[in-house]
Amino acid sequence: MKDEAVRMNWLSGRPQRVFNLRPPPEFSSRYCVYGARWSVMDDQILLTFEEEADGTVIIHPSSVFLADIHDILGKADDVVEFRKIVKLPFHAARSRLLSDRAGFVTAEFREDEKKLILRTHDWDGNTTREITTVVASIDGRLVVNGSSVALCVDNELKKGHCINGSRTLSQILIWNLESGDITRIDIPQDDRAPQCHSGNFTFVTPSCIALGGHIDPHHDKAYAVLRSISTIPSEKQAGRYFHHHENFEFSNNNDALAIAGSSASNDVVVHYHHSGGRFTVADVGLLTGEIPSESLPTPGYFMDPNLFKDLFHVFTDKFSARTLKGTLNEGLSSLVSNKLLVEEELEYGHDEEKFRGYHNARSFGEFRILYLYDFDQERCKKLRQLSPNSERADLETSLKEQNPDARVTVVSRMFYASIEDDIDKEEDTSPEWEEHFRQLWVTGQARGKGEAEFPVLEFDDPPEGQNNPRMLFTRSMLCLPKIREGEALALTTSAIVELPTNEADGYVHYFGEE
Repeated sequence: MKDEAVRMNWLSGRPQRVFNLRPPPEFSSRYCVYGARWSVMDDQILLTFEEEADGTVIIHPSSVFLADIHDILGKADDVVEFRKIVKLPFHAARSRLLSDRAGFVTAEFREDEKKLILRTHDWDGNTTREITTVVASIDGRLVVNGSSVALCVDNELKKGHCINGSRTLSQILIWNLESGDITRIDIPQDDRAPQCHSGNFTFVTPSCIALGGHIDPHHDKAYAVLRSISTIPSEKQAGRYFHHHENFEFSNNNDALAIAGSSASNDVVVHYHHSGGRFTVADVGLLTGEIPSESLPTPGYFMDPNLFKDLFHVFTDKFSARTLKGTLNEGLSSLVSNKLLVEEELEYGHDEEKFRGYHNARSFGEFRILYLYDFDQERCKKLRQLSPNSERADLETSLKEQNPDARVTVVSRMFYASIEDDIDKEEDTSPEWEEHFRQLWVTGQARGKGEAEFPVLEFDDPPEGQNNPRMLFTRSMLCLPKIREGEALALTTSAIVELPTNEADGYVHYFGEE
C-alpha cells in the first residue's frame, strides 16, 4: 500500500511534504556562488565552494557541505540543513557524490604540473583513496557509475575553439575504485564527420558510454550527434554514431545528456540536443547494439550526402526512441529510475490560468511549466492495461483526490517533435486517422487557450490494429507548492529539489521513494 501511495504522489504531480532547504551560513557571500559546485544523488545534496572567495582571480581551498533528505524524515521539523564536512587543503576543480551514498570524490587539477589528483572521501572528510595521473587538460564534469569515476581528459593543452567553447578532448579517463586501475578510452573519430564536444558523457551501462556533441563546423554544419563508446579496450567495437534527422536547428544545438539523480540504473539515455526545447529519449539497447539498427544514407540537408552514406544511425525511424519538446537543466540531475524532469515554456497565446507553473524573472517573466515524464515500460503497460470503463475511471478519481489539478497523459501513439510541429509516425494514411491527428492539434490549441478543459487522465493511443512494439511514456504536470525561481531544480530518488542561493532558502518537494 505504501508503494502504491508513493506511486500516486509521483503520477499525480503533487508532493507529500515540502521542506525548506537552508544554505549554510558560510555560503552567505555573493562571491561564494561563483564556482560553487552542486551534486544531487540518492537524496543527498553536496555543495562545494571557496569560503574565502573574494571576487579576485585567486583560487582558494574548497569547503564541502552536505544536506541529507533522510535526516528530516519522521521529524516535525520542516527545514533541511547543510552540515560542514570538511575544509579541504586544496582547491577541488570537480566534486561529485559517489554511488550508494558511499561518500564523495574530488578532482584537484594542477595545470602547471600537468597533474590530476582524484580522491575519494568519507563523511568525515577523510581521504580513503587517491590516485595521481598526468594530464594537460580536463573538461566536463565528473561522472560516477557504481565503482567507476570518469572524466574527459587530454595529454595536450586545449583551449576552446569550436562553437559553445567545445574543446574536444581526446580521451575519457576511468578510475576503478575497487581495483584502483586507471583506464584511458580513446574517443573514436571519423574523418568524414569529426565530433566536437564539451566532455558531456554518461554511462549507458558499465561497459558503454554515450557522448554528446556536434559535427565539427569546419567539416559540415554543426548538427547535434550522439556517439556510443565501449569502455572495454579489448573490444573492437566502433559503437554507433547517431544524428537527429530533422530535429536540429543550426547554431541552436546542444550536447547535454541527462544526469542521473540516483545510483539505480536507467533503461533510457536522454540527449538534450536542441537548446530551443527538444530532447531525445532512447532505449539503451540502441546505444549498446542490443537493438538492431542499420546506418542510413544521410538526408539531403547535409552538404555532401554521399560522403556520409552508411555512417550515421538515426533515432527518428525507431520505435525504441522518442523526440519530445522541453528543456532539461544541463548541470543538475534530471533522470531517476526512468523518470525525467522536464520544463516547458508556455506557448504564446495560451492561458496561464489553465496551468500550474511559475514566472521566471531571469527570463523576461516567461511562464514555465514542469512535467515529470516516466519511461518505465512496465509501469506504463500497467496503466494501459486498465479497463476503459471501470479501472481507468477509478484511477482518475484517485488522481483528482490526490491533486485537484492533476493532469496525466499516457502515450503510446508514435510521433516525434520536429522544429515546428509534431510529426505523425503511425504510417496510417486513412482519412479517418488523418482527421484524428488533426483533431489532436485542434484540441491541444483549444485547451491551451482556455477554450476547452484539460482531462485529469487521458490516453493518447495509436490507430486500431497498430500494436507494434513502441516506447510508452506518461507525462504528469507537476504542481509544486513552492518555487522561488525555478532556475536550479534537480530530481533525486524521493524528491524534486530547488537549490538555495546565498540569499534565500531552496525547497525539497518530497514525494517518496518508489
